[in-house]
Amino acid sequence: MDVIAWISLAGICALGAMSPGPSLLIVLRNAATSPMHGFACALAHGAGIGLYALLTALGLALLVTETPALFMGLQWAGALLLIYIGWQALSASAPASLSAPPPQPAPVLNSIAQGFSIALFNPKVALFFGALFSQFVRPDQLLSTKIAMAGLAAGIDTAWYLLVTLAVTSGRKRGIDLGHWGQRLQKLFGVILLALAARLAWSLF
Repeated sequence: MDVIAWISLAGICALGAMSPGPSLLIVLRNAATSPMHGFACALAHGAGIGLYALLTALGLALLVTETPALFMGLQWAGALLLIYIGWQALSASAPASLSAPPPQPAPVLNSIAQGFSIALFNPKVALFFGALFSQFVRPDQLLSTKIAMAGLAAGIDTAWYLLVTLAVTSGRKRGIDLGHWGQRLQKLFGVILLALAARLAWSLF
């Protein structure tokens, strides 16, 4: 692949990463909890995207996109995941008073699991990379090139969500009291995630 092809691939991957959706909401929710939770979620999401990108470059993602039962199963798993995370956000306990310490956040491993799972249980990612990589992958292409393409997609996705987390962290440092609004943000994220889950479930019927 020449330089122009790499730049084109990077640009399209960036547009895909920046498109709003459940992934953005989940990273924002974790970033609002703490910078560490946000960074962990962003890195895990990038790993999930990289896995799909590598499977697509190797031709293995066809198993997902051309097997209706598997494809629908992953979509239902994604809807259930959104319901679970949304319910967690809505049912999170609030401090008894504004002066009371906030509840202890969930372990960082939960953020890692959420970031990776929201990418893994979104088979539309495979469709996206299937359409994208079909313009760049060649039968005689070196394995190292395919791995580099997957790495580029994963790196761009990770970088975007790290920037999102940094933006939330910067707002906190500039005096925006996310702690005061944290519960309201969590509730809002929960409602939106449940709405997205309902919309996805409705489309599957």
